[in-house]
Amino acid sequence: MTSVPRVLMFMQSYYSVGLHRGIAQYAREVGWHLNASMYRNNDLPQRKWHGVIGCFQQNDPFIKRFIQPNRLPAVSLTQCNALPCVLPDNRGIGSMSADHLLELGYKHFASYFWQSSTPEILRAEALQNRLNPTLHTFNKINFRKTPRIRSQSTNGRLTVLKHAIKQLPKPVAILAPFDDLAVEVMEVCLEMGLNVPKDVGILGVNNDALICEFTPIPLSSVDNNEFRIGFKGAALLDTLMRGEPPATEPILITPKRVEVRKSTDLLDITHVPDRPVARAVRFIADHYMEPIQTQHVAAAAGISKRALQDRFALHMGRGVHEQIILKRIERARFLLKATTDKTTSIALESGFASRERFSVAFKQATGMNPSEFRNLKA
Repeated sequence: MTSVPRVLMFMQSYYSVGLHRGIAQYAREVGWHLNASMYRNNDLPQRKWHGVIGCFQQNDPFIKRFIQPNRLPAVSLTQCNALPCVLPDNRGIGSMSADHLLELGYKHFASYFWQSSTPEILRAEALQNRLNPTLHTFNKINFRKTPRIRSQSTNGRLTVLKHAIKQLPKPVAILAPFDDLAVEVMEVCLEMGLNVPKDVGILGVNNDALICEFTPIPLSSVDNNEFRIGFKGAALLDTLMRGEPPATEPILITPKRVEVRKSTDLLDITHVPDRPVARAVRFIADHYMEPIQTQHVAAAAGISKRALQDRFALHMGRGVHEQIILKRIERARFLLKATTDKTTSIALESGFASRERFSVAFKQATGMNPSEFRNLKA
């Protein structure tokens, strides 16, 4: 009788419900026995294990103490040079953050650093690379050239943050390394009497709903697709457990979207004083990947189709349908550069009904077909 694989989930340095769900879904599909008890305590269950998956630190003692001596296949969902990894595409996170904030009209930008780790640096670089230095400013808050090995005191970090925010030109948009740190930025801004998002727009990463939706001002956040990271990490572990060689480079997972909440939502404050138009723009941003048409947008805005078309053109300088296509093309451009997915898959994920319609719309918008754009050197 073939034994059922036993897989240990190790998440003591970082725990995420999204990662857990992705791992658990894969485990269910292939029939693993997944043990997740270690995220609650340090006790190692005494079992015969076939593989380990989780979030490991560089030089994590658990690797030398348990994984290597037992020659266990293992996968890390955080940066760890000792193990095969499945990771978020940090450059993609930075680029997606920049696109969102630029669309809202911010001219001044900053990245808030925690440890000055590689993921933080890659996100900041990608954000900065999206900016036009003749039009935009960019600052690094709490950054140092070498990563912090020891934990920085909260008071010391907040002192640096307060001083930096005071000096930054306003309005400014700040990208934090994860949602908890974005909450720090928000608390400091509110203590200083600054308006979020009118004076300071704040964007987190991870899209943890229990954090983002229960802050004094709901927090916008990049959904870095942790479910997919967990699922793909479990799939990679499965190949290792079958004796296949590990990937030579980390597998990167494209971020899913920016979940827009009030902390960056300027649409009804400055650029679009017409509230039905603001509701229409937000509806399009949230649903452009679905088969929406102008009448759906008008219903969400609460006015007639004709009235919306007139008011949308007045305030946005384009039609409702043009805005829908614009958002779909933006998503497609990102996927063409960030992934190796086939054109048909990109067309559907971007909201187009078919590859043919996508190709025509993309050519009209960019002057080139999708394959030409993908092969274009940056």
